[in-house]
Amino acid sequence: MNILVVAHYQGDGSPSAIFIHDQVRAYLALGHRVRVLAPIAIGKTGWSGKKWGGLVQQMDIDGATYIFMRYLSLSHYGNGWFNTASATTSLRKCVSRLVNGFQPDVIHAHTLGFDSELGALLKERLHVPLVVTTHGSDTSIPYERGKITRLKSTCNRADTIVAVSSALGKKVAASGTNTTIRTILNGFQIGNTCAACRTNPYSVLQVGALSQQKRVFQTVEAFAQVKADFPDAVLTLVGEGQERKHLEEQCATLGISDSVQFLGYLPNKEALQVMAQHTVFVMPSVREGFGIVYLEAMASGCITIGSQGEGIADFIRDGENGFLVPTDSPGTIAEKILWCFQHLKEGQDIAQQGRRDALTQTWEKNALEYQQLFMNLLEGR
Repeated sequence: MNILVVAHYQGDGSPSAIFIHDQVRAYLALGHRVRVLAPIAIGKTGWSGKKWGGLVQQMDIDGATYIFMRYLSLSHYGNGWFNTASATTSLRKCVSRLVNGFQPDVIHAHTLGFDSELGALLKERLHVPLVVTTHGSDTSIPYERGKITRLKSTCNRADTIVAVSSALGKKVAASGTNTTIRTILNGFQIGNTCAACRTNPYSVLQVGALSQQKRVFQTVEAFAQVKADFPDAVLTLVGEGQERKHLEEQCATLGISDSVQFLGYLPNKEALQVMAQHTVFVMPSVREGFGIVYLEAMASGCITIGSQGEGIADFIRDGENGFLVPTDSPGTIAEKILWCFQHLKEGQDIAQQGRRDALTQTWEKNALEYQQLFMNLLEGR
């Protein structure tokens, strides 16, 4: 099968986005041919390390052909109508090169909006089915901005919408779209996980952007409560973001600065090495489509605490392979961490079950589910 993937370049050390490239490699392992359209704004440093260049640059990476297409951007990525219009114009000029020697059987676009609009144009030109995966914010932001009608219209241009969690799928359905919606959970890269090497059993970790969405301030507040009973406890925060200064001030106010370490952004492999050194992983985020980082934490042997009602609730069974807590409830988070510290043996049993479950949620499994979806669409046609 020939799969044409549409996924904008994100500059995270991979040709498009790390998780998308992992999925592409899983498609290749199943014997499919894959070509990826990765739009890049003019003036933004691309995979080649250059900010400028021709309209189209083609590179073969890990067995897949990547087409890096430049377009003019006058606004923050994806937030302005001009970006989509500009990228669509660029795409019209290079469709023939994009499909030269490669006739797609299906188009798989990631995120509703920018990427799905490019996918819809290709669908009309090439007369092949379009599958769009929504990952979270591309659905939640239109709701927050009162643009549900636009979200519905965008969904209606696809043959199938895939949501990375059932909670996200329900939100898509609430737009009133008549497009079929499927839930397929994300996978993760098992090969990057490390063997546990914990030196302090009373250690807590959160990995992710230091943003309001990730609710890091709730983790910090909960940790301050834990410190009262476990003075030797430590909290490590991996990630960067606009909330860092506020979080550092919060730690100072709570008197826990000496026990909180800010490591900043780390590449995936290094972040997983840090995970292997910690007992409890916490991320009480909101508007989280799924959260691959939860799988990585579970596979690293951490007792993992996620948010009720968010995407990870499809995977974590509370009290069995991890814990789920209400959002914006630092007291509940503190209670769960305290239980883990007070019941280290029972906590390890939960962590080991979480590890066993997480190791089954591979990108290979994810790719097989998409493969079946693609085949069903092609047979239907």
